[in-house]
Amino acid sequence: MAAERLELALYGKGGIGKSTISANLSAALAEAGHRVLQIGCDPKHDSTRLLMGGRALPTVLEYLKDVPKEAAEISAVLGEGCRGIGCIEAGGPRPGVGCAGRGIISAFEFLERNRVKERYDVVLYDVLGDVVCGGFAVPIRREYANAIFLVTSGEFMALYAANNILRGVRNFDGDRHRRVAGILYNRRNVAGEDQRVERFARAVGLPVCAVIPRSDAFAVAEEKKRPLIELDGYPEEHAVFSRLAEQIGAGLTLYEARPLSDEDLEAVVLNGRTVSPLPAAAPAPASAAARPAPAAAEETERPDPYRMPLFGCAFNGASTAAIHLTDAIVIAHSPRACAFYTWQNISSPGRRNLFNRGILMPSAISPNYECSEIGQSEAVFGGMDALRESVRLALERKPGAVIVISSCVSGIIGDDVQAVEDMSVPETPVIVIPADGDINGDYMTGIEMCMHTLAEKLVDPSVPKKPDTVNLIGETGVANNTDINYRTIKALLGGMGIDVNCRFLGDATAAEVRALTAAPLNILAVDSPDNRKLQLWLREKYGCEFMDECLPVGYRATAEFLERVGAFFGRPEAARPVIEREKALFDAEAARLRQKLGGKKVLMTTINANLDWLLDAAEAVGMEFVWIGVLNYLRQELKITDHPERRAIVEEIGSASPIRSRIDELRPDIVLSNYTAAAPEGEYIIDNLPMGQLNGFRSGLEVMDRWARLIESRREGEWMRDQQLFEKYFA
Repeated sequence: MAAERLELALYGKGGIGKSTISANLSAALAEAGHRVLQIGCDPKHDSTRLLMGGRALPTVLEYLKDVPKEAAEISAVLGEGCRGIGCIEAGGPRPGVGCAGRGIISAFEFLERNRVKERYDVVLYDVLGDVVCGGFAVPIRREYANAIFLVTSGEFMALYAANNILRGVRNFDGDRHRRVAGILYNRRNVAGEDQRVERFARAVGLPVCAVIPRSDAFAVAEEKKRPLIELDGYPEEHAVFSRLAEQIGAGLTLYEARPLSDEDLEAVVLNGRTVSPLPAAAPAPASAAARPAPAAAEETERPDPYRMPLFGCAFNGASTAAIHLTDAIVIAHSPRACAFYTWQNISSPGRRNLFNRGILMPSAISPNYECSEIGQSEAVFGGMDALRESVRLALERKPGAVIVISSCVSGIIGDDVQAVEDMSVPETPVIVIPADGDINGDYMTGIEMCMHTLAEKLVDPSVPKKPDTVNLIGETGVANNTDINYRTIKALLGGMGIDVNCRFLGDATAAEVRALTAAPLNILAVDSPDNRKLQLWLREKYGCEFMDECLPVGYRATAEFLERVGAFFGRPEAARPVIEREKALFDAEAARLRQKLGGKKVLMTTINANLDWLLDAAEAVGMEFVWIGVLNYLRQELKITDHPERRAIVEEIGSASPIRSRIDELRPDIVLSNYTAAAPEGEYIIDNLPMGQLNGFRSGLEVMDRWARLIESRREGEWMRDQQLFEKYFA
């Protein structure tokens, strides 16, 4: 058996001597010239004590409890034991509190993220007891252990545990993989145990790779807090581990896991009968090559501490993004309540905007969102059967893709959700997004995970280029103007002979995402830290070329945008007819509004954003902005306007309190603010600053038209129309 890195998992009944055997085997492997890492996977965190001379290491879980993920360093938990052996203790919660199995998962994710195993050629996992839950089964997943040893004595319960471990391995591997290296027999010197171990080994088709004698040498080594090879006078015990290390170094033969039924186990071990093991699979190469590291291990870039958070869990964020793959079926691997609240979060803006405003948000009205329904039984015994059934039923409908998103519960119980990707069929990929609810991050983290995963699983860089096409990247997922903006931009580009290839990830099909790289040009929909991060990732991974500008807001920005797009495609003149047509429409609308708004004064408060598009439109209709107060709690560089003469009216304020005095002093006709509670009552119109701007030439005029109607009716906002609109659209 040859491999770039050998990863051994030692499993067995609690108290059987795994930690002692693990430490001595690690020392023997290091003595043979291997670079060894030992990872203790027991909440008692005593696996590496002998290797560290009795010194206790800080555990991964203790460390991660107190240190933010983005600041965590592997050096804080990685110790160097005798002979340069790397030592790590995963740790776990206090007895009776939390889920130790989930702790193992979190610890392993941290180790994978920091690529700690790359420094070693042998990794040894010392795992607590039996395969007691999904979390403790993680080390025997194929992306980790490529060889598994069963540690047992000749006592019935130790052999019972060894048989259960074979069941766990077979649950992961079926009859397609061979990863069991054999049995490490730790003698207890009880009557008949040699014969019991021999019968068990024969029945399950495994060799006994080492017999560890019952010896006082181990007690002496424990007292001296050193492995046996560091002590003189124990050649027989030392030789056991040296021979095992030599056998491992020369190459192990691996076997299929073929557990016995409970009845057959008892017959073999206690009654001395001979039984036939499960039939062996067809011969397969005994390779120790591990699966590629999970996607989390490839994340070397630390999160941007200045990115704008959007509160909610990663499960919610990933779900909100995934439903925009319109021909997919999205399955929440979660309890019904989690899926219900996420469905409500997605669909309520769609229903509200349809009923109250007549605005259609197709993906939000009826999201393609289902649930595997994890209940109490699944939480205790695992939810993979329910998930597989949900995926099977989804595949029968032949969607463009099946997307599975894991929740907190599926993450805590250690479901191997990634395994359902094996259910993919040629026409329908099954794609897993391991969001794990709050465990893996916030709402924006979930969106990022979804975008990256869908790209990695769907995008085909070999598709031929489509000339005169663009991709729109990073549209706002739950917003009432996303589709309006798309239609506006599509029409403007269409007037220049340019089409939209893919919206990633606005409403798009799996086939459109697959052809993402076909478009020569990519355009960010919104300028945000998260979108800029996505832009960088797509550029580095697929060589996507981006415009520096995002989708434009306002007349001036839109004209410049179209000219740059035309220049990119070698047709700078193509933008001119579109701009001239839109200028005529803009001038006509501005002239109409000037009759109603000319000479009106506007006072505004805002968080920090560039609002020249709004100031330009106000100037075009003859309005005057008299003061702009910036509540800059995001601590960004002020960029309200690019015009020096306009900056004189901009003031950075620490709270909403100055608004009242400014209104009294300047007597505006319109107070434009998202902080209306601070404004006194008076003879002026109060309106909200639009949080999601409209793209295109007439963005500002849309807002001005609203003000004109408000001034005509002297009403504070259009909310009073909601009853009539609700009755109209609901009826």
